Amino acid sequence: MTAKLADIARETRTSISTVSRVLAGGQAAQRISDSTCQRVLESATRLGYRPNLVARSLRTRKSNTVALLVSDIANPWFGAIGSLIEQSLHRHGYSLMLCNSNEDLQTELDYLRLLPQKGIDGLILVTLLQSREALDEHLPPGLPLVILDRVVPGVDCSVTTDQDQMAGLLCDTLERAGVKRVALVAGPEQVSTHRRRAEIVRRRFKIVAHHEGPAQKETGRQAFIKFLAVHPDAIVCTNNFLGQGVLDSIAQIDRPPIIACFDEIPMMHLLPVPIVCSIQDIAMLAEASVTQLLPQLQGQTTVLKPVLIEARAVTNPALQKRNFT
Repeated sequence: MTAKLADIARETRTSISTVSRVLAGGQAAQRISDSTCQRVLESATRLGYRPNLVARSLRTRKSNTVALLVSDIANPWFGAIGSLIEQSLHRHGYSLMLCNSNEDLQTELDYLRLLPQKGIDGLILVTLLQSREALDEHLPPGLPLVILDRVVPGVDCSVTTDQDQMAGLLCDTLERAGVKRVALVAGPEQVSTHRRRAEIVRRRFKIVAHHEGPAQKETGRQAFIKFLAVHPDAIVCTNNFLGQGVLDSIAQIDRPPIIACFDEIPMMHLLPVPIVCSIQDIAMLAEASVTQLLPQLQGQTTVLKPVLIEARAVTNPALQKRNFT
């Protein structure tokens, strides 16, 4: 049988209200003597007491739960950042609810309507919406919110990678490798990260072919077939999923072009194809998201500014050995 507050009160010879205040912690517990708190906590442990979290959330109007709504959980990048956010939130006493919009606006809007009804305390959001006004239409006022990965004009509480710096690193590395003619594989134009990365690549190189579609491996495979006749120096992909699709199709080419993409290709250092990736600092993005959210969860009025995090470029041995003329 599950232990109740009354069982602990009976064993420690205290009132139920005293037991409740001790187990709730916070300022209420600080008004109770250390010896009483210790007796109550030891009794709760010995009896195997487990709090009724539903009842507690109804009483305190807090669930100690934060939602993370990402755009594509199939992409390992989002899985990695979700894991790091969960670990950081756990250290601060919060649990994580992970949701996936699958890059579908209607699914995202359904979640934005549903999640506040689930009693979440805050939301970290990778969104398809493109304005503060659009977000305000679908979220209750005052909900603690951090925008992750994609900039939304009008939302100051955001954590993103500096897309200009990230794309510049990739282009600089390609130029040093002698690249002049580029085929571009781009994700959807309406997604700000894909749009900005593609814009910068177009400024820096002659684009000899272009293909746009969902940010999935299949789009990369389709693009490679389309690019076979143009013989580019490099194929630039605006995310790693697109790059993996290209690599799936490229294995039988004797002298493949350089594959360049944003975010890391799994096991890229073992592949014989020359690869360069501009990589976001996932750990810093995750920690900054939690750091931005915590003051809001605690009711602080701190003015929060957008956080821009720098990327770094990595290459694999096949690119390092490539000798351009």
